[in-house]
Amino acid sequence: MNFGTYKGKTIYTVRPVSYGLLTTEEAARQISTECTATPADVKAVLDRYAYYVKENLRKGYDIELLGFGTLTLRFLIAHSVTAIEQANAKMVKCLMPAFRPSYNIYNGTRVYDLIPEKVSLVKLGDEQLPADNTGEDAGEDIGEDSENPLG
Repeated sequence: MNFGTYKGKTIYTVRPVSYGLLTTEEAARQISTECTATPADVKAVLDRYAYYVKENLRKGYDIELLGFGTLTLRFLIAHSVTAIEQANAKMVKCLMPAFRPSYNIYNGTRVYDLIPEKVSLVKLGDEQLPADNTGEDAGEDIGEDSENPLG
């Protein structure tokens, strides 16, 4: 570190590791194993769902994704103004999608529904693809303690 309280010291942090990207086709295949629909049927439904999410955002609706959260649109603005007469579309730099994840409150702590019940910590450089492709790996588990809002 070159500045602040830790100047001259080595500091460490943690970050999530991704083991890859789950494509729509792979998700459709996984879903189809638990229902009577074929992977092609599931993919067609997901495709239409994505289409209508975009269409309804375009029309000005917020979209609730059950168990995930809410999609909205927001503006990135170039600057603020002090007079209402100056507030206009020229202030908008771009339009961006925004996502508010759904959550529940446990013991006064916000726990997001998308967070898995248990995650594992691995040392940087020790990441390995799980042998069974379930997302579980050998590392320090987080979320097993009953006091922990994740588990």
